[in-house]
Amino acid sequence: MGKTRRNKTRFALKVNPIGLEANEMDDFLNACDEYETSGVGPIESIRDQLQNANIEEKLNGLQSLAVLTASKEKVTAICQTDIVRIAAPLLCEKDDSVRNSCAGALRNLSVNGTEVCDFLVEQDVLTPLLALLAEYAQNNDWKPSFDANMCNQMDLRSDVFLQAINLLWNLCESTSIAVDTFNQSKLLESFIRCLDFNVYGIEIAISVAQCLLVVTENNPKTWHILNQYVANFLCLLSLNGDFGHAYLRTMAAGILSNAPALAASYAGTILQSLTDVLDTNHQTALSGISNLSNEDSKKDAPELEIKMDTQDVDESEEAAANRRRRQELPTEADIAVRDVGYLLDAQRVAAEIITNLCSPDDEDWSDMEDDDVSENESIVDYESKQSNGSSTNLNEGDKLPTEITEAIKSLVLVEKIWQRSQPLENSLAQQLMESNISLLMKAKNLRISSLLCLQNLCNCLSAEDLGGHNAIYNVWVELGQQVFKGPKDPTVLEPSTSLMRASLEHLKTKKELFNQMTQNDLELILDGVKNCSMPEIRANWLRMLGTLGCLLNEPLVRVIISFIVETCSNEEDVWTISEALDALMDMFSDNDWHQILLDLSLPLIMKDLEKKFKTKVRSQRKELKDRYPAVQTVVTNLSRFTKYIEKEAVKYANGTRCT
Repeated sequence: MGKTRRNKTRFALKVNPIGLEANEMDDFLNACDEYETSGVGPIESIRDQLQNANIEEKLNGLQSLAVLTASKEKVTAICQTDIVRIAAPLLCEKDDSVRNSCAGALRNLSVNGTEVCDFLVEQDVLTPLLALLAEYAQNNDWKPSFDANMCNQMDLRSDVFLQAINLLWNLCESTSIAVDTFNQSKLLESFIRCLDFNVYGIEIAISVAQCLLVVTENNPKTWHILNQYVANFLCLLSLNGDFGHAYLRTMAAGILSNAPALAASYAGTILQSLTDVLDTNHQTALSGISNLSNEDSKKDAPELEIKMDTQDVDESEEAAANRRRRQELPTEADIAVRDVGYLLDAQRVAAEIITNLCSPDDEDWSDMEDDDVSENESIVDYESKQSNGSSTNLNEGDKLPTEITEAIKSLVLVEKIWQRSQPLENSLAQQLMESNISLLMKAKNLRISSLLCLQNLCNCLSAEDLGGHNAIYNVWVELGQQVFKGPKDPTVLEPSTSLMRASLEHLKTKKELFNQMTQNDLELILDGVKNCSMPEIRANWLRMLGTLGCLLNEPLVRVIISFIVETCSNEEDVWTISEALDALMDMFSDNDWHQILLDLSLPLIMKDLEKKFKTKVRSQRKELKDRYPAVQTVVTNLSRFTKYIEKEAVKYANGTRCT
């Protein structure tokens, strides 16, 4: 099995720079629909407002644009106009209110997916955005101020920077063009300065760290600069505090690990910095959110009525502005949700850091493995049962530097990641579904990243370092129960079955652990293949069936072989067929199963299957891309395998007749 890396998934909270309630946004969007019905579109009106010299008109236009981003239909309409190209230069408007509204509206727009971010880049948002950020970089006197009477709300100018840095983060995570353009801006060092949360506040520090985590990944042009600020990052690795500080600490570890030389030099320190955040029980943290939200809503409803009833009609403009600011301040529940979100994101990033540290690039730890011939690309001589490739025996030893292996063991990281990979309790998941879908998605992404991390650890560590064969078997069984009894979410099923497949590889020599397995147990996996619509997941199940075929008794092996052959005959996806056939051939590596060959007429079936497979490989060659060499190797092995079992069947049949 090869390395596994996963692109980070992030669900950003939308900004509401105009402070509208949900029902007010709905009213506005409904009004927009009415305008369109009457022939006057809201986007045309917004365009006129943005081009107006009056500041208030520009603000109204930007506020309307921000609200439109809440509707997918309106976002599609926006991307068919030039309104973004008109709005973007307002990022450099002299008035900070206009800058803030513009940055907030564009940030709202940017969280609508990669295609929207591509559109923003095409509309030249980056030019004024980077010019705006350069102003802060060139001003060494800029420091945020915080209003203690308003929950430490930052000043308007600093909030402009916050919105802008989040917009840049979204763009850089979605398109490499944004990263290349950022490289030319020479802003990296000024961003590192903003990681000082004591000066710039935790919110700005976290947003800057999120951006740096993205722009330094697979970006060699940033690594020499990171090398100059190692002391700053190491200082953050020792940071203690609340979930926000834990998130900042974890991202600092991630930024360091993005630079291969720094990852190799400070691997132990990086892993040590992750252990505390992984210790925290995320389900316990989540369980307190719904109760707090209910209490908060009960307290707030009557208080809001009183404020509305007793509002002084003669209050000054300044007093009215302060009152509106207080109404927009986050509640206790809002802050709790934000903090638990920090925890979930920190744990997800921690799992991804461990995944990447355990997936060394060839140039960094080239002595750890031979990448010229992968496990799936070895040519097998079935007469001698030998391969010309470097077959991977996971029990022979670790594939990682000793420092990393020892740190993983001493910090008990495998067990901690396993705890973070567990599904939420049903009642908790239901509560979050009803009260906070954003946290539910963050918890799901944490689980996915944790499962992928464990898969990588299975690929890189020995069975002993993973806790022993019995522990691995228990994980395999528990994962199976989760897969068969839990929701059939493909985004979770794929990493779950990938981990099951990786863990089962460690048990190939432990037949005694599977003595109690029955055909009913086996049928669950067979049904998993039949009922699955995703080729990658089917391939995982079929691979596992091949491994089980090396562990179970002959009656069950007969069921497996028959099922794999039938599945290959009906399967359309070449990669899935390739994995299934490779698994089938593996089953004959230690046992020729002569009686099964005759009973199932396997030589004849395999000849026919070989022809069909070659035809499908030719037709799907372009779709296979970098998988084509591995598939072609299976084609070569299948031809040899078919000839081999044909000879074996004849010899066995003749020998049987003689006796």
